[in-house]
Amino acid sequence: MKKVLFYMPANKITPTGGPGGYLYNLINGLKGLGDSDYQFDFLPEQWRPGWIKKGLDRLPRACRQAYSDWRIHERCVFLESSGNKTAQLDLNEYDIIHFHTIFSMMLVKDSLKDYKGLVLLTSHTPKPPHLEWVEDDISKREYIRHSKDYDDLVAVEAEAFSLADYIIFPCEEAEEPYFNNWDGYKTVRESNVSKYRYFPTGVPSPVVNLSREEIVKRYKLPNNAIILSYVGRHNQTKGYDQLLKIGEKILSRHENVYFLIAGKEEPLKGLKNDRWIEVGWTDQAASIISASDIFVLPNKETYFDIVMLEVLSCGTCVVASNTGGNKYFSKFNDSERSIFLYDGEDEAVEILGDLIEGGEHRLKTLGKLNKELYNNHFTAEIFAKSYLSLLSSL
Repeated sequence: MKKVLFYMPANKITPTGGPGGYLYNLINGLKGLGDSDYQFDFLPEQWRPGWIKKGLDRLPRACRQAYSDWRIHERCVFLESSGNKTAQLDLNEYDIIHFHTIFSMMLVKDSLKDYKGLVLLTSHTPKPPHLEWVEDDISKREYIRHSKDYDDLVAVEAEAFSLADYIIFPCEEAEEPYFNNWDGYKTVRESNVSKYRYFPTGVPSPVVNLSREEIVKRYKLPNNAIILSYVGRHNQTKGYDQLLKIGEKILSRHENVYFLIAGKEEPLKGLKNDRWIEVGWTDQAASIISASDIFVLPNKETYFDIVMLEVLSCGTCVVASNTGGNKYFSKFNDSERSIFLYDGEDEAVEILGDLIEGGEHRLKTLGKLNKELYNNHFTAEIFAKSYLSLLSSL
């Protein structure tokens, strides 16, 4: 039996977005398949003492940001330094190591020099990782102070692609943000083209605890409301700024439309409108999606958004930006999906308007197509089978 190490602490494997959610869904699928020829392990759990988190949560936002800036810069400097970058365990106990962030791989690059197995890399980010730090995580002041340090991280990212034996993407379309935002990516890809492998992600069908009637009652919506939803981070990469513009136009033109928005309301804030409802963080995101008539996915840049698959599993119609991994779904014909891709704010408003005017019955019929699409292509078990097939082919 071959041993595979998913290079991530076990306690980080949670039903969220990003690498932790990806692995959570994969492990669920593997469990559903039963025994295989592989043993899958994680890194030991890594916990930050609860009192630290509680203390940070009590600080003013500016102080929390300053602490975050400091931590990220410290990691940035270490990644670029000649310091010892070794793993805390013997990597040669494993036949395959699958890294799920570029930087976690580069933090142990010295140990990889003597590693005799295969190194797999999945980056997951909807743009080069250092740009996530620069554009989403650190303050503008921090970037101005240390811009060279952050800009130089692109060399670290290029080195990671060169060190990996195989580079895993869910689809070729998911590479689009790298071509768009990384001047050297074309060269990096051409130098490593034989390493690339593709297979789409899958997810378990999320648990829906609340019915549409209960969601309508909880958020004080009319029974005949057309519900549009969004679940995710409130930032420009996720397209939340575009969602605000789209929402403003839709609300002005359609009196029976309500937006239910889940996710922490920062850094961007929602519309000041009684029919724009910010739910905040919630463990009932699946119930909100399932209760919705249309889910809006306005990514500016996207990799292969897990929330898209969760929406399909709920049988909800999707209107999504025609970018990155979203483009993958255009391979299915209109009789297989109710995923409507748009280019630009005006086209989004037009598509949403047509769907709203089509009424509740049409929206339910369209939503059923997405449920079938999910069952045929994107379950956790199908995902796990694809992964096992990939491993056996290496």
